[in-house]
Amino acid sequence: MTPPPAGPTADPDAPADPDAPAGALDLDGDPQRHIAALAARLGGSGTDVLVAAVGTLLMRYTRRTEITVALREPDTGATSPAHPVTFPVDPQDRFGALVKTIESTRRTAGPVVAEPPGPGAPEPVAVVTGPGRSAGARVVLVGAQWPRVPAGQLARHLATLLREAAVDPDRQVVDLTLLDADELRAVTEDANRTAVARPDRSTVAERVRRWADRQPDQPAVVAGDRTLSYAELSAAATRVATTLQGYGVDRGDLVGLLLDRSPELVTCALGVLLAGGGYVGLDRDEPPARLATMLADADCRVLVTGPGAALPEDVPPDTRVVTVETLLTPPADPGTSTPDPGTSPVASAEDVCYVTFTSGSTGRPKAVLVPHDGVANLVDWYRETFEVRPGDRMPQLARPSFDGWGLEVWPCLANGGTLHLVDRRRLDSPTEFGDWLVERGITVCFLTTVLARELFTYPWPADRTRLRHLLLGGEKLHRYPPAGLPFRLHNVYGPTETTMLATCGEMDPADPHDVAPPIGRPLANVRAYVLDERERPVPAGAVGELYLGGTGVARGYLGRPELTGQRFRPDPFTGPPGRMYATGDLVRRLPGGDLAFVGRADDQVKVRGFRIELGEIEVALRALPEVRDAAVVVRPGSPGDGTADRLIGYVVPADPARPPRADRLREELGRVLPPFMVPHLFGCLDAVPLTPHGKVARGELSRRPLPVPAADPPGTAPAGPSALSPVEQLLAELWRETLDIDAVDREDSFFDLGGDSLQAMRVAARARERGLHFGAEDLFEHEILHELADALQQRGGPDRRTR
Repeated sequence: MTPPPAGPTADPDAPADPDAPAGALDLDGDPQRHIAALAARLGGSGTDVLVAAVGTLLMRYTRRTEITVALREPDTGATSPAHPVTFPVDPQDRFGALVKTIESTRRTAGPVVAEPPGPGAPEPVAVVTGPGRSAGARVVLVGAQWPRVPAGQLARHLATLLREAAVDPDRQVVDLTLLDADELRAVTEDANRTAVARPDRSTVAERVRRWADRQPDQPAVVAGDRTLSYAELSAAATRVATTLQGYGVDRGDLVGLLLDRSPELVTCALGVLLAGGGYVGLDRDEPPARLATMLADADCRVLVTGPGAALPEDVPPDTRVVTVETLLTPPADPGTSTPDPGTSPVASAEDVCYVTFTSGSTGRPKAVLVPHDGVANLVDWYRETFEVRPGDRMPQLARPSFDGWGLEVWPCLANGGTLHLVDRRRLDSPTEFGDWLVERGITVCFLTTVLARELFTYPWPADRTRLRHLLLGGEKLHRYPPAGLPFRLHNVYGPTETTMLATCGEMDPADPHDVAPPIGRPLANVRAYVLDERERPVPAGAVGELYLGGTGVARGYLGRPELTGQRFRPDPFTGPPGRMYATGDLVRRLPGGDLAFVGRADDQVKVRGFRIELGEIEVALRALPEVRDAAVVVRPGSPGDGTADRLIGYVVPADPARPPRADRLREELGRVLPPFMVPHLFGCLDAVPLTPHGKVARGELSRRPLPVPAADPPGTAPAGPSALSPVEQLLAELWRETLDIDAVDREDSFFDLGGDSLQAMRVAARARERGLHFGAEDLFEHEILHELADALQQRGGPDRRTR
C-alpha cells in the first residue's frame, strides 16, 4: 500500500456533517513545505497557495466552479475576523495561474473587515488561515457543499494535491492526482464485483417457447376477460414468425410494430424474435412526421399495423406494411397451421433484440440497438433477485415505444409468469389502480416513480395484497416512502442504452430520510464507474459522471457512428472487448457503496419518466417562422404538494409586435414532437439569456415566474364566474385546486394551463369525491373546460357515473 503523504491531521473517522464543520485540518510537515515551495516559486503568499488548493479540492469533489472561502490573517487567533473571497475554478485552470487569480481577487477585495457579509452573499466552504510565524496553516471545512466522507480522506487528498502541484504548478487542476493505488482499486474493481455465471445464454424467445412446452395450459397474457395460454401464445407467435420469414425477414432484420398495448402486440414481438429479427416498438400517438423519420432510420423490412392506424405518407418503399390480422390468421390448409418452431433461425447473444428511439439534441431521435444478451441477463437478474417463478403475476402499462415495455414483458414471460395488461381506465385514480393490483394478485411490479408515489398512501389490505416487490424508476425519487408498506421497495435506474436497468437499491425504512434514496448498486454482470472530465475515477463521495459497462451495454445508435463513438467508449478498466456508456448523469458513491443521483452534466432531462433532450424541442421551435430564438427549461414540481415537473418554452418572436400564441405553438410542435415533449406553458423573451460561456442560462429561466397562459383571441370576451354552468363551476374549482392557479375560464385548455396526465388523474379522483364521475381519459378527449362540461352533461351531470 502506498503510504499517505505526511501532513494534515484530522479525525480519520469524522463524517463531513453538512450542519457542522466537515473537519479542521492542521497543515504541517510535507504540506507546509509544499505550500512554502509553491509560494516561493510563484511569487505569491502561502495563503494564496492554500486557498487555491482548497478551491481545487472542492471543485474536484463537487464540480462547483465558483468557490467562496473565508480568510483569516495568520497569527491573529481563532476569534479574529475572517472575510469572504469568491473566485472561479475551472477544471482546465493551471494551478499556478489559479494562485495568481486568487492573489488578484484578494487584492481587489481590500482589507479584512469585521462586518458579516450582506444578505444573499455566498456561504464560505472553508475558513482558511495561512501559515504564519507562530503557527502553521489551518483549514476548517464548513457547509453542506462538502460530501459526507471521513475528514481524514479530505485531509489526505488535500496533502496529495499540494504535493502534485509542487512538482508541476503548470498542470491543469483536473490533472492533479488525488487517488492512491488502493483507492483506485477500491472504486474500480472492488465496487464492481458483480460477475455472476450464466450457463443459459439462450434468448428470451427461446425461453418463452420452453415454458410453453413445460406449462402449455398456464395463462401467459391476460387482458380484461381475455386469457392467452402459453401454448396459444407460442402457436400464434410461431405463425407470425413463419409469415414474416415468408416476407423475407431474416436474422438481424428489423420489424416495426405500430400497435396498441394488447395481447397481439406481445404475440407479434415474440414472433419477430422467433423469426430471428428485432422489433421496433412504435407509438400510434407519434406525429406522422416524426414517425416517418423513425421508419426511415430503422429501415424496417416489415411494418405491422393495427386497426385504425394512421400511417405517414412517406413510408419507405422497401418496407412492407401488413396488418396484425394478416399475421395472426391461421392458413386455410389446417395441415400447415403449425409450422415446426425449430426451423426458426436462432439469434445470437450479440444480435439485436429490439430498437428504442430516444430524444436527440439535434432534433432527430436516436435509435438504440439493444442486443439479446443484455435482455437475457436482465431476465436472469430478475429471477434471482425477486424470486420470479411460474405463478407470479406482473402488470403491463408502458407504451410499446418505451423500453419499459420490454422491462414489463420479458422478465415475466421468460420466467414463466403471467402478464396482466392494465385497463387504462383503472389509472383514473390511485385508489382504482391499487384496487386493480390487489384484485389481480400482482406479485412483482415495475412502475414509474410518479405513479408509484401515488400508491404510497393507498390502504393496502394486508390479508389480500400479494405484491412482494415494487420497483420504481424513471425519475429521481426525492423522498423515502412511508414505513409499513406490505412489500419491499426498490429504487431502480437505467438508461435505454444499457438495456432498461443498470442499478437497483432496496429502500430500508431505517435509512436516514434527510437525503433522497440512492439508486443502488450495479446489477449482476454490470459495472458502474464514477469518472471525472478526463474519464478517470473520482474519490468515493465525489461527484462524477456515471459510466456503465459490462453486459447490457447497447451496440450503439443505428446509422449514427459519430454519436456512437462519443457515448460508447472502450472500457479502460477491463480492456478489450469491454465497452462502457457515458450516461451524462452525475452521481456520487456513498460510504456504503450505493450510488446517489445528483443531476445531469448536459441538457437532457426526464419528465414523467420520459427522457427528453431540451435541444430537440428548441430546434423544433426555432424552425417556426414566427420564432427567432427559443429556449426550454424544466420547472421542478414539489413532491410535497404533488405537483409534477413541467416543461416551459420561451420564444423570442420574429416580430415583437405579433408574438405567437401558445395554442399555435403547441399545435405546430404537436406535428413533429410526441405529446410528452410539448411544453406545458410558453412565455416570450426579448432575448434568450446566456451564461458567460455562451450557453443558455437555464437556471435563470427556471427561476422566473411562470408565464401567464395566452389571453383569448381578439374579439372574444372571457366568461366571468356568473356565466359558468354548475358543472363548469365545479370543474373550474377542481382545475384551480389541482393546478394551483388563480383563475380558470370556460375556454381554457387543461393542458394549456399546465396540466398533465398525473394531474388529470388527480382531477378525476377529486371530482368523484364531489359526485362528478369521469376518467382521466375524458380530460384528454375534452381538454377545453366547457367541452368537458358539455360531454358530462350529456351523460347526466353530477351524481351520474360515467366510467
